[in-house]
Amino acid sequence: MKIFSIIVFFISYLICSINPAIEICKKKTGEDIRKLGSGNAGSANAIRVLGKPLGSLVIILDILKVIITYFIVIFIVKIFKQDFGNMARASFILGSVIGQCFPIYYKFRGGKGVIVGMTVGFILDPRSAIICIITGLIVILITRTVAMGTLIGTIVYIIMSVFNSFTNIIPLGIATLIIMFKHRANIKRILTRQEEKFW
Repeated sequence: MKIFSIIVFFISYLICSINPAIEICKKKTGEDIRKLGSGNAGSANAIRVLGKPLGSLVIILDILKVIITYFIVIFIVKIFKQDFGNMARASFILGSVIGQCFPIYYKFRGGKGVIVGMTVGFILDPRSAIICIITGLIVILITRTVAMGTLIGTIVYIIMSVFNSFTNIIPLGIATLIIMFKHRANIKRILTRQEEKFW
């Protein structure tokens, strides 16, 4: 079971380490997106730097890579004749988020894990994820601050997971801390009211 969980983690990590924002920006402009705009290799910066059509493509590809990862993991579950239990889910959660945030292919400098984390959350608990997404979107519309909506939506998901007695609360908590860490500069700017408005 431990070996199986390690395999699930590394498959999730290696697939989710592929960063569409970096690759698309490199092909489109010849530049590293991490040196443009906000310097983040994620969807929000991709929209700023590449425009809405390519930024939307980045979002779609980030979602797809998590879905592909999930189906590969399920396929491996069947091969090993295991259940997609707590350890496998924990490996899937952590491997996916860590891969997006600290990708091995790009010197461990990736995105902030929002779209990937949201997709993982939706796969594991769709109801809580939908509430989280709606909450985040409302906050974004009110504050015009993507980071604020992202952080509040993430916190709402964790709170709901606790009340729903979700069995993988520890890996979810670790993934949330990673996402918060990647947003540390945003948090500082929010607290000092210097965070950039998205429109």
